[in-house]
Amino acid sequence: METPPTPAHAPVGRRVLAVVFALFALSAWVQVVGDVLDRSNEPKILTTLQLIIAVIGTAAAWGSWIGARWTPAFALLYGVIAGGMVATLGPILDLPAEARRGLWLGGARILAFGSVTRWWLGRTVGRERWRQVSHIVGFD
Repeated sequence: METPPTPAHAPVGRRVLAVVFALFALSAWVQVVGDVLDRSNEPKILTTLQLIIAVIGTAAAWGSWIGARWTPAFALLYGVIAGGMVATLGPILDLPAEARRGLWLGGARILAFGSVTRWWLGRTVGRERWRQVSHIVGFD
């Protein structure tokens, strides 16, 4: 039997996630560049968190596109850090109590997105790796 060819491109679901993570990363990069160029007076901790989120989002986008085995970890890390940042915006920006409503829920939703994405990417990337490895040894 012949070895089936490996896919030449990423599956549609991973491509969609790559674009989503790229857009999230782009948003964070815009914030960082604006803060570094001193166009806003954001606290340094917020700029630092945005930089971390931009780097992690970029890595998650790239990893999702190429199907890297480390991609699920970056998806979860994105959810943890971005969700944590959103949940703590109240104290960081010294927002009044009525403006803080929904921040914890927003942070939880981002964490849930990262968790579900981590699970899904773990399944799809693992399945693709298994298909490639199972045919290399010659057991077909």
